[in-house]
Amino acid sequence: MPDPEQCITDRAGRLLARIVPQWLSEAEQAELWPVLQSLDWQQPQVQIFGKSHPIPRQQCYLGRPGCDYRYSGLLMAPQPLPAPLLPLMARLGPGFNAVLVNRYRHGQDRMGWHRDNEPELAPDLAILSLGGCRRLRLRFDAKDAHGVDLPSGSLLWLAPGVYHCLAPTAREVGERISLTFRQITPGFHRQEGAGIRG
Repeated sequence: MPDPEQCITDRAGRLLARIVPQWLSEAEQAELWPVLQSLDWQQPQVQIFGKSHPIPRQQCYLGRPGCDYRYSGLLMAPQPLPAPLLPLMARLGPGFNAVLVNRYRHGQDRMGWHRDNEPELAPDLAILSLGGCRRLRLRFDAKDAHGVDLPSGSLLWLAPGVYHCLAPTAREVGERISLTFRQITPGFHRQEGAGIRG
């Protein structure tokens, strides 16, 4: 049985996230790990303040056809979902149709402060962690950030509008793979390009 859900709030009592520390059993993690290792990992360039930079991690975007996703000037078409991910998406609930998989190879791989507020996204967002434990920082306000450790097998539900980051660490940490499950509006960017959105 998965662990009970725990709530994480800021000093004002606003919900930042809910976490289930062991959502996946060790056996399920062991089955999923080689599937993730075999993905077509990439390190694309993104636009930050008008300049192009390689992201400081590897990633792979998976999803159903038409679930294109844009962030930081990068428009990604999904690769097909591996079969072992389908029952996990079903466990999360209806509507999940895409997953952005990030690979943090060592402690210097990271993700800066951001929030997932792209117009093609529904508010529900779940992060499944596998491998080395890293600390995710969460905040609404710059002066009130909270850290939460993400052990292997944990599932974190992120509240809408929450800023979050994964800072580099000098600690010895193993490779971590995170799967961010998303609900994408199918065909959103095709409609946008055709001028029929809105």
